[in-house]
Amino acid sequence: MLWMCSCPAANSVTYLTLEQKLYRCVASQLPSCMRSIEAHEIEPIRQTSSMNIFHIPAGDAGQPLVRRILDMLNARQPRRHLHKYLFIWPEASEQQLRQLFKECWRKQLLFALAIIHREGIYDFQPFGEEGLELKKVSNDAFYIDKLRNLHGYELRFSMFTHPLRALPLNPVESEGYEAIDGSVARLLAKKLNATARYVVPRDGEAYGRCLENGSFTGVVQDLVNGETHIALNIRFVLECMMPLLESLYPYTRTVLSLVVPAAGMQPEYLIFVTAFRNSVWHLLLANFLIAFVLFLMLQWLLKSIVGDAGSHWYDIFQMLFKTHLGQPVDRFLRISSIRAYLIGWILFSYVLTSIYFGKLESSFVQPNYEPQIDSLDELIPHGLRVHGIDTMFEAVNLSLSERHYRLITANHRVHPLKDSEHFFELLISRRYKKDVFIMRDDKAREFLALTYNAEADRPAYHIVKQYLRSMPSTYVLPLGSPFLYKFQRMLSNFYEHGFFKYWLRRDVVQRSRTSQSDEFFEDLELQADLEAEDADSEECRPKRVVLTLDILQGAFYLWVIGIILSIFGFLLEQGYFHWPRIQRGTLFHV
Repeated sequence: MLWMCSCPAANSVTYLTLEQKLYRCVASQLPSCMRSIEAHEIEPIRQTSSMNIFHIPAGDAGQPLVRRILDMLNARQPRRHLHKYLFIWPEASEQQLRQLFKECWRKQLLFALAIIHREGIYDFQPFGEEGLELKKVSNDAFYIDKLRNLHGYELRFSMFTHPLRALPLNPVESEGYEAIDGSVARLLAKKLNATARYVVPRDGEAYGRCLENGSFTGVVQDLVNGETHIALNIRFVLECMMPLLESLYPYTRTVLSLVVPAAGMQPEYLIFVTAFRNSVWHLLLANFLIAFVLFLMLQWLLKSIVGDAGSHWYDIFQMLFKTHLGQPVDRFLRISSIRAYLIGWILFSYVLTSIYFGKLESSFVQPNYEPQIDSLDELIPHGLRVHGIDTMFEAVNLSLSERHYRLITANHRVHPLKDSEHFFELLISRRYKKDVFIMRDDKAREFLALTYNAEADRPAYHIVKQYLRSMPSTYVLPLGSPFLYKFQRMLSNFYEHGFFKYWLRRDVVQRSRTSQSDEFFEDLELQADLEAEDADSEECRPKRVVLTLDILQGAFYLWVIGIILSIFGFLLEQGYFHWPRIQRGTLFHV
């Protein structure tokens, strides 16, 4: 659709004749609509497949209309960097065209042409060697790419230090950053032949947050105010910022997770109990009682048949219990059915004890841990305190239920945005052992690798499986930025050619960790995936655990208990033996 705008005040014969010819020429080829400039205070919202054609009176007579058109251009036009404009301005001078295009560039328009006569079609290059330049257009080069070469134009990047993605170089204003985001910024500036300047937020805040009065802080404030062109610290964008920002290619997703202290090792003296599940112990108790009752029934039936009194119930209980623990049978009954029943019980007990001690032996080598916290409902019983950046609390508030958000904020601490530049969680975790943190997935995995305990072969923290929120991660520009289409294309190429994966792998290799934590970090992405909960790759890894007193203390506990019971039994036996003698000696003396 072509929108042709005219000025009703221009009533000269030449102007009206040219306008009628233009309308007949365009309307015969494409759908079009003619509008009057006076009917619109601001340019209507339109699709990028359309084009505005402005017909301006010749020479100096068109100057007032040009000012009116430039004031009318809509600063909130969606994807303004892709809209095309055509100015038909007969007899316009180069100075007038230069002023026209300067105002177009101030409105961040890239694609505008001016026709001054039959052979006079002009375009502009905002990044010429001497600033904005006029260029006469050939017949086959309309609306060309103007961002191929910026000729040293100062491209301002909003960036700040991030321990995983942006490591500062010295001096940071000109040298920039290392890691993934730093590599992206340097490569963008190099490919565009631009001079890069890196701007750190003056208020010290990182990603920026929304204030109650509608303003912003940090990087977002610099972008909205036009102080910088692009923010190259990858981020999720809060809903309150979206109307004023453009998002580039979202090549990944940010998962906000809850990182909690890892479950501790179960007390080793419980290994003898935890070798079987509770359901197995209940089944064994029921099986023993059933066997005991059946033995009593057989005894009662045999007594009514052969008249043999047999054993008492407590003798039967003692015999079954002793044989179940592997003690030998003192005597066999003469009745064959009872003998067969007892032999079956002995065989069952032998197999069961073999399985139990096999499991017990594996428990000594592969230690057991208490259950991990994998849902938000488990926070309250443990009395944990939640730490997080204030923007993260804002983000999860929109995705969690009201009850779960209350669980997180029941005992929490909000940190300023400038703390997100550092691993502030590391400093806190050394002082407090019962603190949890809201983190981005990449930062959470790195945090687990840094707190990896090589002796225990496991990290000191754990990622809760119930994710708080998943959001597209992207770089951002101010709304209507003329650089959007160029950066979009370049970043898409970076992603499709594997540059991001290469930079990430290089950064992982350069980070200082132990070899065990590197192996753990490589497998962590699969373990942290919500859809891969069954892939316990850590369970498949061989355990290298040395038997120590910590693990064997359960056996010592049993040994101490046995000694105490033996001493107590010995005292009872001595008392039972000496008490009658003392009583007889007293009577004899009397």
